[in-house]
Amino acid sequence: MNVPTTGIFENRWNMKHLAGWVSLAVLLFVSWLLPSTRAAWDALDVAAFEALNATITWGRGIAAFWALTGDRLFDVFSALVLASFYLAVISRGGIDSFRHGLAFAVATVILLGIVITLQREIISFPRLSPSLALDSYYSIQDFISWSRAKEGSNSSFPGDHATVSMLLTLVWWLGFGWRVGLIALGLTVIFSLPRLAAGAHWMTDVLVGGGFITFAAAALVLGTPALHHAYRFFRRYTDRITDRGLALYERVRG
Repeated sequence: MNVPTTGIFENRWNMKHLAGWVSLAVLLFVSWLLPSTRAAWDALDVAAFEALNATITWGRGIAAFWALTGDRLFDVFSALVLASFYLAVISRGGIDSFRHGLAFAVATVILLGIVITLQREIISFPRLSPSLALDSYYSIQDFISWSRAKEGSNSSFPGDHATVSMLLTLVWWLGFGWRVGLIALGLTVIFSLPRLAAGAHWMTDVLVGGGFITFAAAALVLGTPALHHAYRFFRRYTDRITDRGLALYERVRG
């Protein structure tokens, strides 16, 4: 079994990365809590929401677009797009690349699941979304009657969907390089906009909430050997699955 020993797969602690990324996470979150800097964040929230929400009035086409992309079924589509993109990335280097990518994917999913669970237990708290907190806003349903887009939340902080996309961007950037990371970042922006425009989330739900969790995850994968051990553990099982899949393919083929 070939186990990477460089970068995020190193089997060692890196206190510089650990302290640095944790410090960035704390500073970002504190900047949102302190009254002196919270005013700037609040101003950004209102300005961003008003600008994005106003696009609903531009015409039925853009309103229908927000209705479709804000629907929960679009989450399934987003997941399929991300999965297809990832499969394309890990398949382009042959079977060895696929074996590595499959183990990396399983290890990443487990670690992200732990991070998201801790996030919901530790920093998730009641916060009214723009559509519930502001006196007026443009509802997609006023323009598109069939819309099922999510437009409100009593606990909008942090933005779960944006956070997951940001975490995937982080690990893909670190694991596969900046080109893959930039594409993942672009998808993150696209997948985050619908709920911002509809009024289900504030911009800081994404930037501060998602940013805090992403920085904390960076501390975990760059500052500790957690990903190395997770990767090593799951690689033995994903290799077996790959071998059986190849054997079945050869049997059917021939």
